[in-house]
Amino acid sequence: MEKLKKFLPKPLLVLTLVVLLGAMLRFYKLGELSFVADEFLDINSSYAYAQTGIWQNWDFNRGQVNEENAFAPRDERAWIYKIQVASLFEFLPPTEGVARSISAAWGVLTIGLIYLVAFQMTRSKRIGLIAAFLFAVSVSALIFDRRLRMYAMFAPLYLAFSYCVWAFLEKRYQGKRVFFKKIGDFGGFNFLYAPLALVLGVLSLMTHQLTGMFVFTLGAYLLVMFAIKFKEGAPIYRKYAFLLAATALALAAVQIFAPAFFASFAAGLAFFEDHWSYLSHVSLDYATPLGALLLGAWGAAALYRKNDSRSAAVFLAASFLAPLFGAIFLWSRNVGPQYIFFAQPFAIILLASGIDTVALLAKESFSKYKKDGAYVLATLMLLAAVPNWPYFLGENTIYRQTSSAETPNYRKVFTYLKKHLSSGDAVIMRNFRNYYLSGEGARVYDFGGELSKERLGAEQIRSIKESNALGFVVLSENDETFLTKEALEYIEKNMFRVSDTAVRGNVKVYEWGK
Repeated sequence: MEKLKKFLPKPLLVLTLVVLLGAMLRFYKLGELSFVADEFLDINSSYAYAQTGIWQNWDFNRGQVNEENAFAPRDERAWIYKIQVASLFEFLPPTEGVARSISAAWGVLTIGLIYLVAFQMTRSKRIGLIAAFLFAVSVSALIFDRRLRMYAMFAPLYLAFSYCVWAFLEKRYQGKRVFFKKIGDFGGFNFLYAPLALVLGVLSLMTHQLTGMFVFTLGAYLLVMFAIKFKEGAPIYRKYAFLLAATALALAAVQIFAPAFFASFAAGLAFFEDHWSYLSHVSLDYATPLGALLLGAWGAAALYRKNDSRSAAVFLAASFLAPLFGAIFLWSRNVGPQYIFFAQPFAIILLASGIDTVALLAKESFSKYKKDGAYVLATLMLLAAVPNWPYFLGENTIYRQTSSAETPNYRKVFTYLKKHLSSGDAVIMRNFRNYYLSGEGARVYDFGGELSKERLGAEQIRSIKESNALGFVVLSENDETFLTKEALEYIEKNMFRVSDTAVRGNVKVYEWGK
């Protein structure tokens, strides 16, 4: 092993190169794609805060606060992330690239963090470097690190919080303070990590309520460790029994004394859901998902066989599998890759352990030859085979978008509209996308969305058409659920559907009065 350390470049140098690679992948053409989905909500609320100091909904079309279409709960959500975005608008324009740069910066930070967590939990700098590289080129990570959403910040906060809880439970105190040493010897806890775990847990919760899923992770971890220690006859099993009971009592206390707070988390849970598509979301990072699964399992087994990293293996596996099974069987929310992204770094660490284990076997197999070179070659071959490199050669990626993409290119669509609109002309659309009507002063009729109590009907569409000589309707594929069947039929029969190179993909534009 000493020869291997001399053969390889210094870990700091390798980590620096990996971080630079990850930074390039995250910042390159950061504003190339148009905003999509909830990015519009975040640009509206972030810019409104920059302009007014209050969490509101900004109307770029009219250049003022949008008081008619207020989304107060959504505007304030994840403010701890969006206030960073808003701070950039104090001296930079609200472009797509500027707005997304906070997410990209958090993504770069996560590369270094995942190295530190992997190294601390496995005691292997090699595994840390491999994990950092896998996250640097992760398709899922690149998608969310290049998007104006809180998930790029939530993932590292949750990772750091989880590690601190594990360190509190399992990491031996190495300092010289007698008080902490005695407590650690008595209960097996490291109280130096308790304040940090508390602070990071609060920050993580402020960023996203999915932090509450840690209860399932902790419960699974404690249960497995209790079973292991009990089977071994180790007295320390009482520690896990006590913690299981304490966790259950804490949940009961929250439900009794803070029912509203408890309900805010429990409302999103339902038993026997069937969301198997989450498996495809967590498989996006890998060219051969089955191969990645086997390597990850092998990595977990290799860590478990080491006495000093057994708890780390169990904790990493629980941190990935508990949220994954929860997403599949318990979550009563729309299925989306963003909801499982926070758990994927733990799987990456296990996968890195698997790659390191296979490379070490290759090293031992060539003990009579250049075994250090065998380790490096095996590692490079696996890093060439495991990540989803074909994604970057695809037609639609995080760097380019064609008409066959799942999401419309709203920048092109609204560029076409602005060429044909005059101030005061009518546009029927979801008004939260008004970013791309910036300064136009159009008369926008919003048909709402998820917060609307009623769908827009045919009579309302007819009334808007008759009271405006010229107008447009902009419908993306998922917008049609917010209009009645009769309204969609009226639009098809009484308006002209635009056919232009700027209007392609999962979006339709209709116009009248041409």
